[in-house]
Amino acid sequence: MCIVYDTLSFSLLNVFDSAVRERFSKLLRLDGHILPLPIAFDVEAPTTLPPGKGSYFGSDDIKSLILRFLQQYYSVYDSADRQPLLDAYHDGASFSLTVPFTTQNPSRSSLGEYQKDSRNVKKLSNPAARFRLLKHTRLMVVAFLNELPKTQHDVSSFVVDVSACTNTLLSFTVAGVFKEVDGKARDSVRAFSRVFVTVPAGNTGLCIVNDELFVRNASTEEIRRAFATPAPTPSSSPVPSLSAPQQEMLSAFSLQSGMNLEWTQKCLQDNEWDFNRAAQIFTQLKAEGKIPDVAFVK
Repeated sequence: MCIVYDTLSFSLLNVFDSAVRERFSKLLRLDGHILPLPIAFDVEAPTTLPPGKGSYFGSDDIKSLILRFLQQYYSVYDSADRQPLLDAYHDGASFSLTVPFTTQNPSRSSLGEYQKDSRNVKKLSNPAARFRLLKHTRLMVVAFLNELPKTQHDVSSFVVDVSACTNTLLSFTVAGVFKEVDGKARDSVRAFSRVFVTVPAGNTGLCIVNDELFVRNASTEEIRRAFATPAPTPSSSPVPSLSAPQQEMLSAFSLQSGMNLEWTQKCLQDNEWDFNRAAQIFTQLKAEGKIPDVAFVK
């Protein structure tokens, strides 16, 4: 009985000490007894996370290869017809889409168009459903991509991180923002992260064997910064014919600036084909780091 009593008394004492400690967290002595030191994190001043770093490619050759791939891929993806993306995927390619877990009714969620096809394995435990939402073969992948909302990506927001690179495989993640251009969510800005696992195709190309797309609502800061740099006219859009002087100006400006013809033409058109003014704006934007790397991929 004494043992039981002492054990019970000790347990009640611990409960009492803990209850007092919850109200007086810095208390060190209670009823003449020294209390165990509290377990806590010693954070005296608020800390800030280090700023995010830019893209990582590993080498200039890999950088050129990936940027050229992204420019070609998203010029088609953002067009009216995504069917030509068949050429970008391997015959046995796989694709999955994921959105953050939400307790809202998918029909009320602003990501409703993506929610129904989300393969978020933290939420989805049914093996059959997991398999069904994983798209196999390039035909199924591109057919599914055609069903997703039409988009316009802000290529200047892209951040690329190469995770693996060998002679036979290149895996990298691209993150950025885009907006929807039709439907109920027209002009809604989304943030995305996309993992491409690719293999060599031809001498200078890439072929996608695995594609994982994560979509979420953009933050207030991401929305504010989105599309700060005007995007060039997509290559699939009709381009007006240029006069001979304009073609000469286009070649000269591209040579001096180092930009490709698509971005050079956009720069000149935005400045009403005033060479000096276009050069001044280009120099200013380049100094501010507002011209994306894809502008210099030829």
